[in-house]
Amino acid sequence: MSAFVPPPEAPPGQEPRRTRRILRCEACWLPPSLCICEKLAPMAVRTQLVLLVHHLERFKSSNTGRLVARMVPETIVRVHGDPSREPAMPLPEGRVLVLFPDAEARVLSADLVEGERAILMVPDGTWGQARRISRRDPDAQKALTVKLPEGQTTRFGALRRSEREGTMSTMEAVARALGILEGPEVEARMMQAFEAFLERTVYVRANASRVAMENPRGGR
Repeated sequence: MSAFVPPPEAPPGQEPRRTRRILRCEACWLPPSLCICEKLAPMAVRTQLVLLVHHLERFKSSNTGRLVARMVPETIVRVHGDPSREPAMPLPEGRVLVLFPDAEARVLSADLVEGERAILMVPDGTWGQARRISRRDPDAQKALTVKLPEGQTTRFGALRRSEREGTMSTMEAVARALGILEGPEVEARMMQAFEAFLERTVYVRANASRVAMENPRGGR
């Protein structure tokens, strides 16, 4: 989880102007008055999650990977593009899958695991960043590429526009993948937390001045 806590100051141009004066919870990165940490209760899952995070995602208020890492505490976080990052630790034993909707990717199903523990690698960034990360990570290069079944919908467009239609947030993708591998209860809990995050983040963007007054950032 610590890999998602950004440095005190974001790189120039990376901190949204509308909300830079707002104090934020270090866990969910929402203002304290709108914090959703009570909805991010840890879950025990058999699947080993590995988030391949583009380093700039750590500074984005719309990032949902940090919420995934909060709800699934055993998540391995690999930050890509940061020269100061530590070397990646070896993955545990299991069937390694990388979730990315390539044309040749296989549709994710529990049968693909074949009784082994699933090691699910999920790129976390824009479409272009996710593609590059999935091709450059040594373990992802050797993994079986999988995608979600057709017909999945997303509400993430309310927060971030994608350069490609049909994409979804990291949290939505992980929730639906775990719904396939772990069961519907896990998916439902993650989606409930995502909906709360979506609703409150949209509120912050629409009411930045008011939220800043209620949650002032020290020294600003």
